[in-house]
Amino acid sequence: MKSGSCLMDDQEIHHCISRIDDLPPLPGALQRLMEIIHDEVASPQELESLILYDQSLSARILRIANSTYYGRRGEVRSISKAVLNLGFEKVKSICLCALLMEMFADKRALSRPQRETLWKHAFATARIAAEMSTRRPWLDKGDAYLLGLLHDIGRLLMAVYSSDHYQTVEALAHKRKLPLWCVEFHYGLLHTEVGKWAALRWGFHESLQRVIEFHHMPGKSTSYAPEVKTIYLANVLANSREYPELVDDPCTLACCKDLYISEEEWNGYRGVLSDIWLEVDQLWSLLG
Repeated sequence: MKSGSCLMDDQEIHHCISRIDDLPPLPGALQRLMEIIHDEVASPQELESLILYDQSLSARILRIANSTYYGRRGEVRSISKAVLNLGFEKVKSICLCALLMEMFADKRALSRPQRETLWKHAFATARIAAEMSTRRPWLDKGDAYLLGLLHDIGRLLMAVYSSDHYQTVEALAHKRKLPLWCVEFHYGLLHTEVGKWAALRWGFHESLQRVIEFHHMPGKSTSYAPEVKTIYLANVLANSREYPELVDDPCTLACCKDLYISEEEWNGYRGVLSDIWLEVDQLWSLLG
């Protein structure tokens, strides 16, 4: 990297991309969970079997099921009861968050505040996307949550595989009070590109590949455009505390129109953001 600059030349970008080939395979539990999420006829018993196979995951689910947040302190002693009390969709979401966080648990790459910011944003985007899916019959709630949770996977990978560049660009974005992706466009490596290469490497479904690559530029996706636009909007809402101007941006309004989201519906999502962030904070405290 050139002295005094965070600008990456082609050789540096190629080197960073080449390191994606060194990515370990997805953990078996995470791969199986994603299959369960995509399977419309998957049963709670299949999810229970997955959880029971992983002692760490079992302990987390029981701890969450017995937390004061869910009002069952000390009452839940089995995974089957945890699934029953929390709900199939909720447990799938918690497992997905837990397994992903475990996969990227290297504390050297990011400080705790940075990790907290990244994961809370992912949780919020996923939760908002799931809420939006309840009015989109073509988008399953579990799939929407998965798309939202993984949309920024490239940022995590950049922090691990190109840490110096990531830290420099993040600092510059903070200094200029601009979103990270806006700064990236001017300085070389994009987290959306890094995420796309990883998604291909891991064999993610095409819908997830498109979301990861185009969630900041929804108009450029040539396939799965509705899914991409949904996550674009969920991402806008998740970022609205820092960048409120994006809520009424022309691209945002165009995506709302394309997805038949009325002004009333859009304002409704904005109105529940405080409740969603309370959920996000609680999830982080239980998993982080």
